Amino acid sequence: MNSRHKKFYQHLGFWLVFWFVQSLLFSGGKHLGFYLAKNIVIVGLQVIIVYVNWHLLFRLITTKRYILFSLISISLVYLVYSIAYTLIDTTLSVAYPSIKNLTPYKFRWVTSFWSVLSGSAPYSIALLGSTVFGLIRENNSHANQTLASEELEKTEDEGENTLMLKEGKVIHRLPIEDILFVQGMKEYVSWHTKDKKLITLHSLANLEDQLGDKGFLRTHKSFIVNTKCVNAIRYDSLEIPGTKIPIGRSYRSRVQDCFQSEI
Repeated sequence: MNSRHKKFYQHLGFWLVFWFVQSLLFSGGKHLGFYLAKNIVIVGLQVIIVYVNWHLLFRLITTKRYILFSLISISLVYLVYSIAYTLIDTTLSVAYPSIKNLTPYKFRWVTSFWSVLSGSAPYSIALLGSTVFGLIRENNSHANQTLASEELEKTEDEGENTLMLKEGKVIHRLPIEDILFVQGMKEYVSWHTKDKKLITLHSLANLEDQLGDKGFLRTHKSFIVNTKCVNAIRYDSLEIPGTKIPIGRSYRSRVQDCFQSEI
């Protein structure tokens, strides 16, 4: 099982347990089946809010656009809460067709302030909790990247021709001449050598500064290459053994100056 599948099953397991526990708490131990059906919708909408927040809205916080984040978040919670009425009624009408007075498929906006304030609590909590978790994760990521950068600087002082890179709990000694290129993957980077690949917690921007005087050049927002390993140069790409590296438009003049030739 690869890491992506493992992460998927971890998230799925968490939400299934969360769905059951939340239903149990809402029911107070009575009519659990009814609340399990009802909370399929509620937890499903909470899931949407959490992942929309992490993958879209949270970027507004990291770029300090707090007012825009607040406005969009409030609108999202209100929209989800308004949709929830229709979805819950529809789900219950299917699970319990004997229940009367349900109006499935009929959407209605909620205009009562106190109704919105109380009824949207599960979705507001999902948004708040995911935001706090994201801030903690972001802070830990920056702290780990700083520590990793300090470790890299320390090893550079100890040896000009090698790097000590920490992958998980294992520390690797990597000759600089063996590094073909470095690829950025959000808060992680992948070090590609002639015979292996390492993944470490680093910032590509910090590595650009640290590796710049060691014969490395940033050619793209996601790539730093060892210029000594370049076999061919084209207008929009470089070739190194077994790989074609793109040249970003904003990095093109820098690449041209480095190799002192027209691409």
